Amino acid sequence: MRRLSIALLLLLSWLAVPVLAQTPQPSPDAVLLQAQRAEQLGKFPEAEKFYRQAIEQSGSSPLAAEAKMRLAALYMRKMERYGDALKIYEELIKQYRTGEIAAEATLRIGELYELQMQKATSDKDRNTFEQKALEAYRRVENEFRDTAVAKGEGKQRLDTMLRRIDERNRNHPAYRFWDILVALTGRQPWLSYWVAIVLFTLIVMALLTPLRLAWFRSFREMKKLEPEVKRLRERYKGQELNEKIMELYKQHKVNPAAGCLPMLIQMPILIYLYYTIRMYEYQFSKGFFLWINPWMAEKFPGIVGANLGQHDLPLLILYAISLYVTQRLTPVSDPAQAEQMKITSLFMTIFMLYMMYTWHFPSAFVLYWFLSNILMTAQQLRYMRPEPTATAPVEETAKAPEPVAAATAAGNPGKNHHTRKPRRRR
Repeated sequence: MRRLSIALLLLLSWLAVPVLAQTPQPSPDAVLLQAQRAEQLGKFPEAEKFYRQAIEQSGSSPLAAEAKMRLAALYMRKMERYGDALKIYEELIKQYRTGEIAAEATLRIGELYELQMQKATSDKDRNTFEQKALEAYRRVENEFRDTAVAKGEGKQRLDTMLRRIDERNRNHPAYRFWDILVALTGRQPWLSYWVAIVLFTLIVMALLTPLRLAWFRSFREMKKLEPEVKRLRERYKGQELNEKIMELYKQHKVNPAAGCLPMLIQMPILIYLYYTIRMYEYQFSKGFFLWINPWMAEKFPGIVGANLGQHDLPLLILYAISLYVTQRLTPVSDPAQAEQMKITSLFMTIFMLYMMYTWHFPSAFVLYWFLSNILMTAQQLRYMRPEPTATAPVEETAKAPEPVAAATAAGNPGKNHHTRKPRRRR
């Protein structure tokens, strides 16, 4: 019995030796402090090792997100490993999607692009990184507007970058043009900026009106030729039919492609307009329009824009309605295409609404397009009215007596009922 007790004691001692020899593993908080201490001392590889250890020990807790943030900042600011830092930030955004952590990661992506912009050697790379940083800061403003990050550092960084871009663009001709239009009414926040957009819209419409009038006249002539085209369709088919129709149009000096020219000219104008509004965005952020103001934006956050430089959902919906109405009122020369035009108008309206909502187009650009649709609709209603048909003049109800009858009545008083013919005596 004594030997058995000694054997058990020795066995337990042998099992307890490795356990007692092990040192206690530090907690994730302690590892994170060690990483910060190593980073302060300039021991970046050692700090990286501790950060990764803290991430592994923390699992999916908020402490792991903090460790990832600090590791990405180490890569970005101290080690210039921008790709590794960007990868960690994107993982955090994908993991948390909303909230302070995702907003912080998005903001740091903007800071990362700013650091790359400062180190870029060519103007092309510098502009590319600047646009990416601006997109990241705008994303913080639009998608995380309720977070403390967006209201604090995010707003400051966006405002600083827009101010820097505004200072650089002041000598650009497009910037000066907008500045002149705004200055015409004294740079009043509630008046000058939307009036400048109205003036620009009128200028563009005045330039495009001759082309649109030519298309309206061409369309009227095509409507007159519809009976002839119908007869040609009954007699010819295929390529021969197309040749005969083109000969008919050429004979009557009608251009069926006249409506394409205004659209082709308007597209570069829209692209250039979007570019110039982005260039003048910092100044447009000082302008308001009806419900687009800071007070309404506070009551309806995420729906109403605070200024003309921000996205506004009600104005975007009004634009979509105007676009659909304009396209539905656009005349179609071929009646067979009317149903197809209806489907195309609906699809185009939904597509433009989704695109402009997703990309957060500034209200100034949407306001221009909305006003353009209204003016184009007014032009169509005015110039596409059917021409009045010539009618015969209405005959007068009271006609003057014919000269012959009057002369007969004057020369033959016996027919007058006021005189009686005397009897002849026998």
